[in-house]
Amino acid sequence: MTLAIPMVDIPSGVTRALGSLKAKEQPLPLESVQLRARVIDRVAEVTVEEKFGNPFQEAIEAVYVFPLAGSSAVSRFEMQIGKRVVRGHIEERAEARRQYAQALDQGKRAALLEQERDDVFTVQVGNVKPGDAVVVRLTYSERLPFFEDGRTELRLPLVVAPRYVGGEELPREQAGHGVVPDTSTVPDASRITPPRLAPGFDPKVSLGVEVELFGGYADLACSQHAVSASSGPESARVMLSREREPLNRDFVLRWRIAGEQVKSQLLVHGGFALLSVVPPARQGFLGAARDVVFVLDRSGSMQGPKMASAARACASLLRTLGPRDRFSLQAFDDVVEWMPGGFQQADEGAIERGEKWLRSVESRGGTELDLAMRQALQQLRGRGESAARAPVVVLLTDGQVGDESSVLKRLQSELGDARVFTIGIDTAVNDGFLRRLAALGGGTSTFVEPGGRLEEALQAVGREIGTPLVTDLRIDGEVTDVAPARIPDLFAGRAAAAFFRLGGGRAKIKGRFADGSPFEQELEAREAPLAAIDHLWARARIIDLEDEFRASRSEAAKKEIVALSIRHTVLSRFTAFVVVDDEVVNQGGTRRTVVQPVEMPADWDLQQVREALKRAGSNSRGVSTLHRATMGRMRSAIAYGYAGKAPSPSVPGQPMEKLIGKLSPEKATTAAEREKVRQALEAFLRTFVAARDGRAGAQELEQARLDLLRALGESLAIATAVPLLQAFLRAAAVELVAAVGAGAADPALYARHARMLEAARDQTRAALGEAGAQAGGFWEASI
Repeated sequence: MTLAIPMVDIPSGVTRALGSLKAKEQPLPLESVQLRARVIDRVAEVTVEEKFGNPFQEAIEAVYVFPLAGSSAVSRFEMQIGKRVVRGHIEERAEARRQYAQALDQGKRAALLEQERDDVFTVQVGNVKPGDAVVVRLTYSERLPFFEDGRTELRLPLVVAPRYVGGEELPREQAGHGVVPDTSTVPDASRITPPRLAPGFDPKVSLGVEVELFGGYADLACSQHAVSASSGPESARVMLSREREPLNRDFVLRWRIAGEQVKSQLLVHGGFALLSVVPPARQGFLGAARDVVFVLDRSGSMQGPKMASAARACASLLRTLGPRDRFSLQAFDDVVEWMPGGFQQADEGAIERGEKWLRSVESRGGTELDLAMRQALQQLRGRGESAARAPVVVLLTDGQVGDESSVLKRLQSELGDARVFTIGIDTAVNDGFLRRLAALGGGTSTFVEPGGRLEEALQAVGREIGTPLVTDLRIDGEVTDVAPARIPDLFAGRAAAAFFRLGGGRAKIKGRFADGSPFEQELEAREAPLAAIDHLWARARIIDLEDEFRASRSEAAKKEIVALSIRHTVLSRFTAFVVVDDEVVNQGGTRRTVVQPVEMPADWDLQQVREALKRAGSNSRGVSTLHRATMGRMRSAIAYGYAGKAPSPSVPGQPMEKLIGKLSPEKATTAAEREKVRQALEAFLRTFVAARDGRAGAQELEQARLDLLRALGESLAIATAVPLLQAFLRAAAVELVAAVGAGAADPALYARHARMLEAARDQTRAALGEAGAQAGGFWEASI
């Protein structure tokens, strides 16, 4: 992957220590990890305590790469020697490193905390004397997620999993102490690839976890660890039952918080506010779950702000999915790359991983849309457990391809029951082509210029893919500096939240319910007992600025990130925490650097991971070569005044159709094709009525739906002329089949779908040339 925000200063004096499996031969510095969390109103404040010893005969520097929650705001860092505690401070990253290195050379104890990724951190503790016990302690805050069944969860990560590193090794000193060298694609790979413990080796690290919950809660459950719990009327305490748990899986605690009504809360502390809008827990039939494939165009024409804003908007669209949904991410140019892991359940952890993967995507190469769509449809066909799950493809592109006919034909023959949405991103898009793709796939087509409007367009698409309860949320009152800049819609299964500065004691939240009626609540601010809100506001604001920096490399954005980080003592990618003890304990400063190996995640096989990464690495080198060749061709073309819209002088004599793809004329529909569609439509209408009356089940209704889709697939002209019917068959009908199969299809559901089907039927009959067809109400016309 490409590093989203390059931070590759090479620390001075870097030395290699332990290899990936050398820990078996010598003792290790990390003695214990203790985590303590307090949770109030879906805001958690977590303290992580790491104790380091020195089992060697000389002074050491201990290096430990560890995870924290991806949405965490680290706001405090300190070092304890005996009973003495030294508080750390934030500096710009290079300055913090300089102060740390200077302190070690002077023989002083010091510690440095740096953020490598949203969820990966490195702590270094230097000049630890033989027999010493040095504790480093950090505190972070995070806003907890919300799930479909009305539950929330606290996830405490305990191990950094292996990550794929592509590209070619850089011929320079490495940036960190990891076992994978820095590469052209990941220039700080050595900072995120800690060595692994040998299988069966006991690192003798003591783990402790303690969680306190305050306020309303029910149905406490811990999915991956044995715990003991004690509770009172307004609080609960949860602790690990066993002392010697390995650090090889996340600690995950879930509980129920939702009531029957949408509950908005306004918490304040020190002039900063957190607005949290919680959707009600839904019972009974929840509608059809979705499998969504996002296809992101990363070709050379998408470079600059267009690429950055498209990736960010796609990341925000992930937040519209419910926890029962699944997603897969693809980026394409003249090759196709997938986010590892195939279809991911759309829980909080997977969505955070998806957001990070999207932020690594940069523009390059050509626009092989046919290849991308072929693989996207293969991904949908190859998914497991697809029964009663609605397949969806979301395409983000400028649409500048020559061989449109091949893409349309592929969708016509291979689309199946999937629904397709297209978003055209440019000041001049291929709108006719993208409209036809969406019409063929029963979705919608949206066209926007790069920038803020792109997010609005994807928000509208998200409302069709997801299930919005309240849209267009805004806050009235003495409100400034809202973060994130755009307040997300309130979707079933996900809470909406925003941080801002609040001048008064009240705020009014406005929006629209899904049926168009107004949503409005006036809230009284309530003082939060946790001092986390200003840190979370600063972290949310920094994330907005990091996205701006990624798009523009703006020096002003970087300076604002550093200023916010220092002012609010919140760690960022451009800053670091440093703590220095004034006592000189190691005259001369000579020391041994020891890197703490980490566990392999539970159920992972070390050898298989190595082999898979080796294969992926060899493939990536091939891609690298192809990419260089592609970019070379693009540079040559641009030098001759050609940017993909005319033949290059470097390939003289080739006909235009060989360069951009031959456009095939579209066949006119035949009478037989029109009759087949008409018969399949009437059969589906009859089956719909029979299912309503209890005379047909889910199997018969699903068969009639598939028969009608197949009939439409035989004529491209008819298929693209009936978008209402395509949308009904690929969305509403899927939900109806699932409801019938679950025994949850009530009269209200049939009535709602009947209105949509009536409009689709009339449009289809008109497209078939039945101008005098009976219009009327659906039940009368169908019965």
